[in-house]
Amino acid sequence: MPVEPIKPRRLYQEVADQLTRLIAKGEYKPGGRLPAERELAASLQVSRPTIREAMIALELAGVIEIRTGSGIFVRGDAAPSARKDTGPGPFELMEARLHIEGEAAAIAARNISDLELEELTQANRRMERLAAGHRPAETTDRQFHRIIARATRNSAMAAAVEQLWEFRARMPMWRKLHEVIREIEKRRDWSDDSLAVMDHRDIIAALAARDPDGARRAMQAHLKRVTGVLMAASELDLINIKSDQDRSAGE
Repeated sequence: MPVEPIKPRRLYQEVADQLTRLIAKGEYKPGGRLPAERELAASLQVSRPTIREAMIALELAGVIEIRTGSGIFVRGDAAPSARKDTGPGPFELMEARLHIEGEAAAIAARNISDLELEELTQANRRMERLAAGHRPAETTDRQFHRIIARATRNSAMAAAVEQLWEFRARMPMWRKLHEVIREIEKRRDWSDDSLAVMDHRDIIAALAARDPDGARRAMQAHLKRVTGVLMAASELDLINIKSDQDRSAGE
């Protein structure tokens, strides 16, 4: 019989698939509300970021609907079926970036040229102007990180960083979170890109000082802050939901 390759499963996909099967079996009926995030994380023994990744995937697949202030509901027209691989989840990706780009910055601190330091400074200034004008700065942000990866003088490291950014560019879940972040920025007159510019200055300073440990710390601090922003964005719809569900549980 024909043999098909076995594909590795991502944890959030396992969670999404299990919930999809429960919906198909009628455990969660169309129009019904799913358990709270904390309850799902405890029962499935996974982290809350994994639950959030699964919920975003299910929403993108049209299986659930997130209603701010009310809860997460099974769509009435949902037709649960096998879903295609949407790539690594946003938090999975950020964890990989934390380790790989943190080490890339440390290596770059030993090898970076004065010309590359100037390129980083100019890229960050462009990003600052874009942020001030509330214009998209993702291309310039990617260029900044690409210069650091190139400065490692390690083609495998540079390729790994490039692949992480490619995942980000193609990831539907990342685009979903990015839309929420932009909406938060509009409501609060706040710019995540402006904060990234300040993070980048710290990274440049450590690289210019040829300080590997300092460069690693600065890069990891930057990526941890970005992860925190993503956590907040993924919670924007869920924070009121959790409060509402917790109140219902206490009634």
